[in-house]
Amino acid sequence: MARRWSLVAAAALALALAPGCSDEGGPPGAEPPVAATYKIGFCMTLDHPYWQNMRLGSIDEGRKLGAEVIIMNAKEDPVLQIQQIQELIAKRVDLACVVPMKREPLVAGVRALNEARIPVIIVNREVDEGCDYLCYTGTDTYAGAVTSAEILMKAVGGKGGIVELHQHLGTGPQLARSQALQDVLKKYPDVRLLGRAPHDGDRGKAIQETQVWLGRFPDLRGIYAHGDNFAIAAADACIQAGRNDVAVVGMGGSQEAIEAIREGRLTGTSFQQPEEEGRSAVRLAVRYLKGEKLEARYMIPCPAITKENAHEFKGQF
Repeated sequence: MARRWSLVAAAALALALAPGCSDEGGPPGAEPPVAATYKIGFCMTLDHPYWQNMRLGSIDEGRKLGAEVIIMNAKEDPVLQIQQIQELIAKRVDLACVVPMKREPLVAGVRALNEARIPVIIVNREVDEGCDYLCYTGTDTYAGAVTSAEILMKAVGGKGGIVELHQHLGTGPQLARSQALQDVLKKYPDVRLLGRAPHDGDRGKAIQETQVWLGRFPDLRGIYAHGDNFAIAAADACIQAGRNDVAVVGMGGSQEAIEAIREGRLTGTSFQQPEEEGRSAVRLAVRYLKGEKLEARYMIPCPAITKENAHEFKGQF
């Protein structure tokens, strides 16, 4: 069970704070900031618009609630993230929100915060056991991936060959999304996973892998892509090869993906809400620092988007 640090211990670490947030750039037309009472560190990565929207949401929520939000960009590097956690400890933040770059290595980083008696909220990605934190908040990555996999199963009629275009191995989202596909496949014995390959965060690599698969598997029916960017790249590669019959699903719910679904280029995706993840983390941090007891998990829904309902959604990135 996550440790509930006392408000007194957290307050003892706080310094006198200046008004506003440490990171400029709240949404245009944002309300004037409330004078900062709390200092919240937010360890994340900023290598994709998804995370940039999480940053904006956290900063804007901090402005509204009187919290200075200090953003640290770990660039998907767990070693760098642990170093940045040490920086936050030196800054004597009241609370740290952490998006773990990898599950196992970040146990040491969260433990360092535990030893400094700085409470922790885990955001978006899970961390392994062996450390203490107040709660987890974020999109249910596994459930969202199950949603995308089910969209794909329906699109291929529950039979035929599919492939998986996955993200960096070992990250929390990769593990959850790959496991979700394996679990869904157990319900569809007539669907075969023909191959897996990484996209390495590169649309060009996604196109290249798709072209290889189209040549190797003439009966390919579907592509399960970790991330909308790479799903769109794969879908466009299929269209350019004259294979409009290949169903492609992504994950994320970007505005580009929603438009591609409306146009019929992409089969579907699951809708994640990065801005709300950032806001949720800061809201929970302030609630805790004001003395409220938190639950263990605060999950953000991740609904399906297909051509039938794409008009109802607007992407957050």
